[in-house]
Amino acid sequence: MDKVKTVYIGDKDIYTWTMNEGKEIMMPIIFESSKQLINENLEELKCLRVESIIRGKSKAFDFFVKRNEISDTLSKIMDWALEEEHYEMCNEIKSLENKLESF
Repeated sequence: MDKVKTVYIGDKDIYTWTMNEGKEIMMPIIFESSKQLINENLEELKCLRVESIIRGKSKAFDFFVKRNEISDTLSKIMDWALEEEHYEMCNEIKSLENKLESF
């Protein structure tokens, strides 16, 4: 099993972080995990752990890519990649979507 990437965000709000500044970190990791899930024909893959401090206690939030949600995941990554002008990633996403259609 591959080691899961872990990000420590301190006392930042997890929701705010994932919806804003964390996207630059999260989306490429989720994209790579999506490729692995498709290429290895997996049902689910844990791809990222975000650790934070909430009310003085350490908490961990795990992120997964799942086969039954992969089309939606790729669509969200595509939206982000277009917005950030990561056109090579867009091209790879399109290839993955085409591969999914052939299953």
